[in-house]
Amino acid sequence: MSKLLTKHEIARLTGAGVNNTEEQKRVLDANKIPYVLKKDQSPALTWDMVNQATLARSASKPTLAGANLPEGFNLGAAN
Repeated sequence: MSKLLTKHEIARLTGAGVNNTEEQKRVLDANKIPYVLKKDQSPALTWDMVNQATLARSASKPTLAGANLPEGFNLGAAN
């Protein structure tokens, strides 16, 4: 079983401040990353939850040649 992310890891993942739980939840919701709420209403999640959401999002996109390549990656330049 995967361990919960620390509050600093969640802040880094979301780009929101450590104590800005409302913004963290907004970013997680916008990226369809599931979480549960702790008693203090801060989000709790594991890397497994993050990875599963990422995999599900990439699997639901139509695949075009090079569609999943990083921005700026020019596959045509290889020819």
